[in-house]
Amino acid sequence: MPVTDAMNEQDTPMTADQLAARRKGVRRTAWAIGLVALAIYVAFVLSGVLAK
Repeated sequence: MPVTDAMNEQDTPMTADQLAARRKGVRRTAWAIGLVALAIYVAFVLSGVLAK
């Protein structure tokens, strides 16, 4: 099986800059998902309160 660039990227360790960038991206994604979940929760609660 020929080795592709994608396979080589998995084998090489990440540099400190790459690791920091990935952590920043993961943190940003987690915040975005959390905000979406909070918005859905607030909308659900408000729909119950305002529907009465």
